[in-house]
Parts: sequence; C-alpha cells; structure tokens
Amino acid sequence: MEIYLKLFEVLFPVFLIVGLGYHLGKKNPDFDTSFITTYAGNFGTPALVIFAITAGGVTFELFSEYFGYAIILLTLFGIVGLIFLVLNFISYCFTPLYFKYFFSKKSL
Repeated sequence: MEIYLKLFEVLFPVFLIVGLGYHLGKKNPDFDTSFITTYAGNFGTPALVIFAITAGGVTFELFSEYFGYAIILLTLFGIVGLIFLVLNFISYCFTPLYFKYFFSKKSL
C-alpha cells in the first residue's frame, strides 16, 4: 500500500497540471503561455535541481569535486572552440576572392 501512496504523490501533481493546461487550452485557445514558461524556467528548474541535489544524498565535498571537473571541462571546450574559430578565420582570410564571392550570400 505504501508504494501506491508514493506513486500517487508523484503522479497526481503531474496529471493535475496537465489537466489544468488542457482545460485552459480548450476554454481559451489564445491563452498567453509566456508567464508559465517564464515561471518554469526561472523558478521550477532551479527548484528541481536543488531538490535533486539535496534528495540524492550528495555531500558538499562530492558536489564541489564534480563542480571543479565541470569548470575544467568547460574551460577546455572553450579553448578548443577558440582554436577552431581562429583557424577558420585564418583560412577564410587567405582564400582567393572568387571563393569568397562564390560562397557569399550575394551570389545566392
């Protein structure tokens, strides 16, 4: 019986929100959804991330270790991206003019 109670706790809010959205969409098809999207992006997503971190039993030490790894990887990806941008710019500067004209938007 306990498993059904947990299942109800998880699924009921989801189906309630889906049902309310369906009802509002049927009642007024021109319903402005920008408020709901902004609310979900600015409040719902951070709340979900914080809940997942705190409920998962992640300690601060483990979180800070993986945060450091993420910063290192983002920095490395940024450096690789900058290298490709510089190489692409250099190769574009030294291409003959007829290639630049052929691949420009004016010729299309």
